Order: sequence, then C-alpha cells, then structure tokens
Amino acid sequence: MLFSNSIILITTFSAISTFFWYALYRKFRQLYKWEEEFCARVVAAIHAVIVVILSYISIKYGPDPIYSPGEDNTDLQVLTMLVSIGYFVYDFGWCLKHQPEPKIMLYHHLASIVAIYYILLHGSSGSEAVGGLGSLELTNPLLQIRWLLRSLGYMDTIVYKIIEVTFFVLFLLVRLGYGSWLLIAVVGSQKSALPVKICTIMLYLISLAFIYSIGRFVIRKLLRGPGKPGDAIEDDDDVKLS
Repeated sequence: MLFSNSIILITTFSAISTFFWYALYRKFRQLYKWEEEFCARVVAAIHAVIVVILSYISIKYGPDPIYSPGEDNTDLQVLTMLVSIGYFVYDFGWCLKHQPEPKIMLYHHLASIVAIYYILLHGSSGSEAVGGLGSLELTNPLLQIRWLLRSLGYMDTIVYKIIEVTFFVLFLLVRLGYGSWLLIAVVGSQKSALPVKICTIMLYLISLAFIYSIGRFVIRKLLRGPGKPGDAIEDDDDVKLS
C-alpha cells in the first residue's frame, strides 16, 4: 500500500497537496486577475471534478463502501484522500482569511481533515472515505456554476433555473439517499473503526444542517413567488458547500 501508513510521508504529501491547491489559486489570481472568491470557487470546482472521477474509479475497482466497509486502503484511495485533504486544509485557511463562513462550514472542513488523516494513518476504511468524498463533491460544480450565473446577472434565465433545480434535487438525493445508506453501512460494520464511525456520523449531521438551510431557502423562494421585491437580496444569500 502507498506510504505504508507512514506518518511522516502522509504528512509530507498532505502538505504538498495543500501547497498545490494554494499555488493553483494564486496562479489564477496572477494570470487572470480574477477576484478572490471567483478564484476560490474555480479551484473548488476543479477539486470536485477530480475527486468525483477518482472516487468513481476507486469504487468501481473496489472495495465497495456499502458492501465492504473497513477494508485496507488501496493506492487509488490513498491518492484520492491526499488530493482532498490538501484541498480542505487550503480552503479552511482561505475561509478564515478571506471570508467569514458560517461555523458549520468550518466544522465540516475540520471533520473532513481529521477523518481523512485518521483513515490514511490507520490504513483502512479508504472505501468509506472515497464514497463519502465522491458523494459530497458531486454537486459542487453545479453550485459553482449557479454562483457564477447569478454573479453575472443571469438569474432570470432558463439555464440558471435548470442548474438551480438540478443542484437542489441532486443534493437532497445524494445526501439523504446515498449518505444515509453509507451511514448505515459504516455504523453497522464490524470492521470500521470507532473513530471512522464517529466521523461518519458527524459529517452526516453536518449534511443534515446543510439540507435544513437549503430547505429554508427553497421554502422562502416558493412562498415569495417570482418577480417579488427582494429577489436579488434573497438569492445573494448563497449556501456555500464544499
């Protein structure tokens, strides 16, 4: 297995991954002179696409997180986790410096960092990690496209509405559907370590908090109706998920 659970190598490559994502962010800032949040969201979308692809391949070749949780990490799972832990560390620092994110978002990042780092060191449950990462990041590109269209003033277009509805529906299906299935599999597994189960429960509860926020947003929007005063103000209250 990649790195053989070496704390020095895992920490080193996690730091390299963090530097990579920060360097990518800085490169966008320097080359295109984009605003800070725009660059951060582009990086978030790139991370999401890469992780979803890696997670899909990892699950395809096994072990499956639903049917075989708690198995030894594969090299591809380790690679996927290293890509993500670096991103979460970078983005956590970015959120602290540039944007006062809700505390729940910071908790999400911290829980993800701790969970991934533990699984890398422990050497098992990589399937659960990539299953969770892939499902969590699946809707992220849609979120960033929605934000971009809204920022450019395309909120009243059919494309914006399709992206928004697709994001909301897919988010609920993935977080409540697959997320609940994964939670049951991990908590009920004899092989998954207790810290893995605790982190899985914490991340699931955080997902429920996100779902609650999105539900409130959707209900307010439906009750308000189209074309009402305050649309721009309400829609500017974007839910930031990573």
